[in-house]
Amino acid sequence: MKCRVVLAWIVLGYTSPASAWWCEGHEAVALIAENRLTPDARAQVERLLKGSPVVEPPSCKDSPADAMAIASTWADDAKNTEQTAAWHFMNIPMNLKKGDPEKYCEAVGPSHNGGPRPGCVVSALRSTVDILLNKDESGDEKAKALRYLIHFAGDLHQPLHTTSNNDVGGNCLPVQFFDQPGPANLHAAWDGLIIERELTARHETVAQFASDIDQRFASKRAEWTKNAPQFDKWAWETHLLANQVAYGDLTPEPGPEALQPAPDCDAEKARLAALHIKIDDAYEREAMPVIEMQIAKAGYRLAAILNALWP
Repeated sequence: MKCRVVLAWIVLGYTSPASAWWCEGHEAVALIAENRLTPDARAQVERLLKGSPVVEPPSCKDSPADAMAIASTWADDAKNTEQTAAWHFMNIPMNLKKGDPEKYCEAVGPSHNGGPRPGCVVSALRSTVDILLNKDESGDEKAKALRYLIHFAGDLHQPLHTTSNNDVGGNCLPVQFFDQPGPANLHAAWDGLIIERELTARHETVAQFASDIDQRFASKRAEWTKNAPQFDKWAWETHLLANQVAYGDLTPEPGPEALQPAPDCDAEKARLAALHIKIDDAYEREAMPVIEMQIAKAGYRLAAILNALWP
């Protein structure tokens, strides 16, 4: 299931902000959301995605034959050409337990001198909703905004996309992932390694995975989508899960660090490698229920936003 290019990044120790949930997680979010759309919202989503298709082939080669699932990973494929890498995350310091997450988020803006566009996952989500609500925007712009919205709903619910411990959201925190050869990192474990290991053990497709999650968390849907959207609240909720589980269940647990504007990833990896942190069965038993819960939340909340856009 895994895209070959993503596997290569892990083996080579790729350390810039990674693609939350990889193919399988984002596709599961999209499938759960699609199952909860009203007929009008579903029709609008299909109209936009079919009316402005993506020309470039997606990097996820085994995606379900579903327009929303395929659209869910476009933002990762386009982050370099669109200069939108910063839109996929926000670096709230790991040890922060209360406060205003907006402090760690720039407003979405244009590129300066060809550089990356400012923004973060929360401001990017707001921007996509504004575009979809704007009657003067073209169909192509709305379709692009919809693809971003589908993707960023998933990103916002990956704990290591709302948190950093001076380690680029866990990208600079090396771990031994079971008996996998070569180095991995904490971010990669949460983005996809744990999910892929579970899907292999369960002999599940992404569609089966999404359906199973939807059935198990359906009773929570109304609670999780009340007063949607609440992007700041959701970011904070996700950030606390990073503290409690993603970092908190590591053995040994790395201590909190002061967040630097441009952390030295090589130095951080060298320092943290000495801890010999391993992702094993005990850690996976704590992480996987949180991963599934967050995918369910993302799917339900994405559907709530789309249903409100097109009632």
